[in-house]
Amino acid sequence: MEGFNFTDILLYLLLLAALATGWWLGRRSMAAGTGGRRSGQPPSKDYFIGLNYLLNDEPDDAIDIFIDSLEINSSTLETHMALGTLLRRRGKVDRSIAVYQDLLGRSGFSTSELQEIKINLVQSYISAGLLDRAEHLLGELRREKGGIKIKALVQSAHVYQLEKDWENGIHALIELLKVCPPARRQEYQHLASHFYCELAEQEMDNEHMSRARDFLQEAVAMDKGNVRVSMLRGKLETLCGNHGEAIKSYLQVRKQDPAFMADVFLPLVACYRNAGKQKGLNKFIQSCREEDSNATVLLGLADFLEKEEGAAAANAFLMEKLEAKSSLRLLLRALSLQVQQGSAAGNENALYRRVLNDYIESKAQYRCQNCGFELKTLHWHCPSCSGWGSVKHVMGILGE
Repeated sequence: MEGFNFTDILLYLLLLAALATGWWLGRRSMAAGTGGRRSGQPPSKDYFIGLNYLLNDEPDDAIDIFIDSLEINSSTLETHMALGTLLRRRGKVDRSIAVYQDLLGRSGFSTSELQEIKINLVQSYISAGLLDRAEHLLGELRREKGGIKIKALVQSAHVYQLEKDWENGIHALIELLKVCPPARRQEYQHLASHFYCELAEQEMDNEHMSRARDFLQEAVAMDKGNVRVSMLRGKLETLCGNHGEAIKSYLQVRKQDPAFMADVFLPLVACYRNAGKQKGLNKFIQSCREEDSNATVLLGLADFLEKEEGAAAANAFLMEKLEAKSSLRLLLRALSLQVQQGSAAGNENALYRRVLNDYIESKAQYRCQNCGFELKTLHWHCPSCSGWGSVKHVMGILGE
């Protein structure tokens, strides 16, 4: 179906099954109440009209028919909620909200059924951007116990994230960690760690370094493997003039996720120099020359060698690395160095460099590992799938 993804197709299949079951249960309930219908009586005309709309790729009309023709009771509740979900996923959030509000206005549902209706209504409120209404309803559900409380806390963290209300988001996550299944703890701790990082960055922007340091301490307590914490600590200590501490934090990045050395290589070199640790810098540079295959780090090494030993040494280093790793970024830098040495035809080289540069600049340097969304700059929160810490450097000939 045009404009549909695989999830929508699966939902349609489930919806067809739910509709058939809901119709059968509803008809059976009616027959039992009136004694006037045989169990083998065929479906109503509306049912076939709705099915025809669905099969002819007219889902909006089909949904309207199904909503109008299906009874509302406990037997058909799942079907009505599936229809509300389908409307929400198709962007018809106002109609989705109306479905759930109508369900809430009916009597005869159990407490747990009403809770499920409310959590679905919350999701539709969020999709519509009605975050204040979602918060109000979630406040009620968070006072409950069991699975619905967990769902409410998860949705609360999502709402606070959308509002950039990191402190309340953290409160919701801490409460969630007390009641969630052990298998989900790491996921929520990782999320809380990033929320603390967001607070730390805000405090650093406001030059409140002590508070920023406290938030980073909370962030690492939540997730010791969060490379973002080490990067922010390095930045914070650099701003405070504590270059030795900054070096320790930046070196921690290599242990946690070597790809992110691309983002801290130059600040780390600057810290070594500002701290007067030339021996440590030489040792670090040598380790990078021997071990690193990260294109950005290699480019940083080339810049370092050019300043220390000249363009010829930097070019020789890049050509050596190009033998082992095909990289357009390294090739572009090598061509520039060759011009400086007078070992390449100026006009042709300039053309090659311009074409290479335009091509590289047009490509993304980062990609979300969850959904594949591509970006040119680092985002800790994927704009597409909302995953935290899932954006990594693009690897290969164009990337690292």
